[in-house]
Amino acid sequence: MLKRLLLLCTLALFAATASATTILTFGQVGNDSPISATNNGLGSTTITGTDVAVTITQIDAAVLTPISAFLNLSATSIGAASLNSGNVVQPYSGTFSITSGAGGTGTNYLSGTFSDSVFGAQGGSSLVLSVANPPESVTFTSGVIAATELGLPLGMSLSFANVNPPVGITAGSLSSFSGSVSGTFSAVPAPEPASMLLLGCGLLGIALRRRK
Repeated sequence: MLKRLLLLCTLALFAATASATTILTFGQVGNDSPISATNNGLGSTTITGTDVAVTITQIDAAVLTPISAFLNLSATSIGAASLNSGNVVQPYSGTFSITSGAGGTGTNYLSGTFSDSVFGAQGGSSLVLSVANPPESVTFTSGVIAATELGLPLGMSLSFANVNPPVGITAGSLSSFSGSVSGTFSAVPAPEPASMLLLGCGLLGIALRRRK
């Protein structure tokens, strides 16, 4: 009986810890390179995208997809770039908005601020701007997504593809480049239920060992 309960507890724990919610996913329209990074030669790089045409393929709201929208992005390095195991890593802070109108106008599907890092293989053609809260900082606002979702621990990942010139470091900062973009934003429910299940599984495991 204890073995059966332990198995059920394990299955329930897996279900509870695998419940992250995708808030929004988008892809770029076309094959051009609207994202640009500018290295100022003084140890700082700014990554921007202005009125980038995107298609929202998934959104946690009562809105039909796909949705045509515009991405605006501005991110500036807040520390030096480093090379770790062949990967260029640099801390960044910035803002983004995904709206129905150009210039950040119209319906605010999702917008926010973030502070974390950009990383990618040196000499490669792709980079990722990844943020997870906690431990780093990210906030979201939306005119269509429920506030209860946006109050949870949040995460975002912007992928820059077709990076040209290849990923590198110039004057202590990420080298200038152009590229394309796609992204995913998510929320993770509070971990307390999973923690309680883990405690219960531990107690069942102890009981089973003592019985043996």
